[in-house]
Amino acid sequence: MNKDHLSAEDVTRAGEVLRKTSTGLLLTGRILNGKLELDKETLKEIEKRFPDADRAFVALNSPFDPVSQCA
Repeated sequence: MNKDHLSAEDVTRAGEVLRKTSTGLLLTGRILNGKLELDKETLKEIEKRFPDADRAFVALNSPFDPVSQCA
């Protein structure tokens, strides 16, 4: 993992570490033109865990350091 340039794969790998160690729901995706776009895996997990939900909010925990998650 190159600390100076993180690829989408690096971030995904770090997210897998967080999924294994966290009790929360990890949202992954991207921000494009000021809008949050969640990836398909995240949407499937939300549907599985909260099938009857009709509202949500996203709290960002920043900065996210994928390097330290995979060290």
